[in-house]
Amino acid sequence: MPTKIKLTQAIEKFTPIRMIALVALILILTTAGCRSTPPGDGEPTPEPEEVLTSAAETAAANLTELARPLPTETPSPTDTPVPTATATPTLPDEAQTPTTLAPLATPTSTSPGGDVAEFVADITVPDGTNFAPGEAFVKTWHLRNGGTTTWTTAYSLAFIGGPQMGAPDSVSLAGNVTPGSTVDISLDMVAPLETGEYRSFWKLRNANGEFFDTAVFVEINVVDGTPAPTSTPDPDSDAQVTAVSLTVDNASADTCPYNFTFTGSITLTEAASVTYQLEAESSTPGFQFTLPAPSTGSFSAGTHTIIYNLNVSDHVTAWARLRVTSPNEIVSEQVNFTLTCP
Repeated sequence: MPTKIKLTQAIEKFTPIRMIALVALILILTTAGCRSTPPGDGEPTPEPEEVLTSAAETAAANLTELARPLPTETPSPTDTPVPTATATPTLPDEAQTPTTLAPLATPTSTSPGGDVAEFVADITVPDGTNFAPGEAFVKTWHLRNGGTTTWTTAYSLAFIGGPQMGAPDSVSLAGNVTPGSTVDISLDMVAPLETGEYRSFWKLRNANGEFFDTAVFVEINVVDGTPAPTSTPDPDSDAQVTAVSLTVDNASADTCPYNFTFTGSITLTEAASVTYQLEAESSTPGFQFTLPAPSTGSFSAGTHTIIYNLNVSDHVTAWARLRVTSPNEIVSEQVNFTLTCP
């Protein structure tokens, strides 16, 4: 019984790992009991309880070694386990705020100082007005100063695009226009010679040459037909000049330069002093004619012929007419002519 008691005490000493100790102890005892070679003569035979005690101590030592915690190794990147859930990163405060697009601002002016023009009405030539090829007209806009600056005579309405239709590049304001006031701005224009729909764009600009943001335009339709004379004599009136006409020698020249010859006629019912002049306008942007000054002569009753020569050296599309201003005003129909340079 003492041997059993010691064995039991030895086993209970390692209760945290009882099963492992018991297995090791059985293996040791089995090995010791199966020895076939007896101990030598010089070796004393150990007592059974000593064998058990020694075996128990050896097992305890082995188990203690096994029970030591293994050193912790830093896993390599390839050994790092892949997480099963993805964490949501915490963004900086400004990144967590949703982006809100500001509404597009409505531009008021491209020039500093609050230059703003507001369209009020078309005084003449409403959009879509029909004109005959080469017919002259006056376009007038009614505009309001919607800004904070006073428009001076250094301000102007300037051409910015489309067909210029014989109008000047710009026209200056006739007087000052204070904020909130309105102004009428007019342009002398001529319908193109080809039929179709045309739109010409214009903008106000200030004394520094800076354009306003708002554009105005004139929109016309050129249709087949001949423009009516600017004035028609009344056969029942006392007008002394009753008819005026004008023709051109070549309506479509292709040799540059070219000398166009215009032949005019003036018909009078009685002798009178007559003042007359040749008028011409080009629908080619930037082209300007050099015209003769008005003439005055004494005419007897009947028809008189007037000859004009107009030398043109560059490509042009234009019209011409003969105007009488005295003793009464009357104007001929327009004649169209073109010079095409190779």
